[in-house]
Amino acid sequence: MNVMFDIVIPVGPNDTAIIPKQIEYTKNNIIGYRNIYLICFDPTISIDGCITINENSFPFNIDTVRKYHGNLSRNGWYLQQLLKLYASLVIADILERYLVIDSDIFFLKPTVFINDDNKCLYNFSTENHKPYFEHMLRLDDGMTKVDGNKSGICHHMMFEKMYIEELINKIEKTHNDKFYNVFLKMVTVVTESGASEYEIYFNYMLKNHRDKVEIRELNWRNVTCLDNINLQHDYVACHWYERCEIGDKPTPATPATPATPATPATPATPATPAIPAIPAHAPVVKSNAHVMHSIKSRHAKMKMHFK
Repeated sequence: MNVMFDIVIPVGPNDTAIIPKQIEYTKNNIIGYRNIYLICFDPTISIDGCITINENSFPFNIDTVRKYHGNLSRNGWYLQQLLKLYASLVIADILERYLVIDSDIFFLKPTVFINDDNKCLYNFSTENHKPYFEHMLRLDDGMTKVDGNKSGICHHMMFEKMYIEELINKIEKTHNDKFYNVFLKMVTVVTESGASEYEIYFNYMLKNHRDKVEIRELNWRNVTCLDNINLQHDYVACHWYERCEIGDKPTPATPATPATPATPATPATPATPAIPAIPAHAPVVKSNAHVMHSIKSRHAKMKMHFK
């Protein structure tokens, strides 16, 4: 089977330094893609083998978010969610299926996203953030969390244009307004994580098109540095609000203080050798199993913005 898909990656100001390296990993380890589209706040961004899409070509922008949420640092975080959902409606000639990857996600192993039965493959986490599901209910009273043990929050997702259009049309018909307006208006905790495009689509597909998707688990972690990555994982997330500088090594240990020479004697007693410095620790990592432990901290810290 040779079913292809495109890749879509939103790129904001916080990820301009990391995106070239992310693209290297994406090209090497995502199997079956055709084009890579970068939806950029800066249309002059150019990376070999990628197609840059100006985010201003979408029917909404950062000012649309400000209209409903005010001038907040999290506005870009909501904007990038809408960019992902609308990619297939705006980008000319994009394939029916497209894989959205957050710009701080690094796939370490060759990974497929469509199985032999022509079904899109979906990873999951155990996150359970209540405001996301309250937002979903305000969009439509039939949109609920389908599996209490599974969340769509895993920083990438396969989208299919026909189901995106179906979802958007359903919400627009219910509210008699554009989907992006409804999406923003229904967020009630604008200063925090009050909506999730991944939870919306993940649960919509599980409820309405369960026979078209397959759940599979990938092994992933959050990391603070890209050095010393453990290759046993399928991918890692290196979020901008937690990461060290690209290419940084862990801070080296302070060198051991040289031993004080022994007082001369007959014969002189050799000085005690200095104790070698303890090597620096590898980057701190958090496993998928421990994601729930850091949710509150992550939601409080995360302030991704595109403008």
